[in-house]
Amino acid sequence: MSSQQPYAPTAYSSSSFSSSAALRSRIPLDEEARLYRTSAQRDLYESLAEVYAIIVTLDFVEKAYVKDTISQAEYTPICSRLLAQYSTILKNQDVANEFKDLDSFRAQYDIEYPSAISRLRVGIPATVEHPVSKELGITYPLAQSSPVPSRSAASARAAADATGNFITFMDALKLNYKAKDQLHPLLGELMTSLNAVTTKDFDGRAKIIEWLIKLNSMKATDEITDDEARQLLFDIDHAYKAFYTILE
Repeated sequence: MSSQQPYAPTAYSSSSFSSSAALRSRIPLDEEARLYRTSAQRDLYESLAEVYAIIVTLDFVEKAYVKDTISQAEYTPICSRLLAQYSTILKNQDVANEFKDLDSFRAQYDIEYPSAISRLRVGIPATVEHPVSKELGITYPLAQSSPVPSRSAASARAAADATGNFITFMDALKLNYKAKDQLHPLLGELMTSLNAVTTKDFDGRAKIIEWLIKLNSMKATDEITDDEARQLLFDIDHAYKAFYTILE
C-alpha cells in the first residue's frame, strides 16, 4: 500500500491538523507582513502607496477648496504639485504596468474619492479649468469722481507670455511633437498664462481644455495620430486668433 506524501496530507487526516498548528506556531504575529521579497518589489509597492496617498490628499484639498476652507492662492500650487507628483510616479514603467489605469486601480483597492478622481481625469487645477476673476486694480484720478480701472489686470507682460506660449506650442506640433509628455506640459503652461491675462471665456478656450483632458488620459509615451495633430494645430491656431482679438 502506497503511503501518503508528507507534503500533501489528506483534508481530514490527523497530520493535516498537526501541520497547520505547527505552521501557525512559526508565524510571528508581532511582525509586519511584507508584500515584497526584493528591493524592486518594495519600490513598486511604495510607489503605489504614494499614488494612493496622493489621491486621498487631493480629495481633501478639492473639498477644502469647494468649502472655502483654503483660498484660491493656496489651492492652486498644492493641487498642481499633487498632479505633478502623480504624473511623475506613473512615468516609471514598472509602476505604470502595475497601476494599469485609474479605473483598474480604483477597483483593485476599493477607492471611493470622487473629487480626487475627477481632478486626476482633468489633469489641471479647478482654478485653471474654471478661472476665478481677480479684483481689478482701481485708480482714482483727482479730476474724476468715479473710479477708472487701471491696466494692471491684463498687463503687457502677461499678454506677451501667453502669446509666446501659443507660438511655442504650435511650433512643437509643426516639429512633429506627438507624445503626451511632450505636449501636455506645454498646453498646461499655455492655459495658465491665458488665465493670467483674462478669466473671461473666448472662442477656442473650451477646445484647449478638451485637449488637456484628452492628453491627460493618455500614458506618458502614448502619441496622438497625424489627424489628431492636425486638428489640434487647427484648434490652437483658432484659439490664438480669438485671444488676439480680445486684446485689441
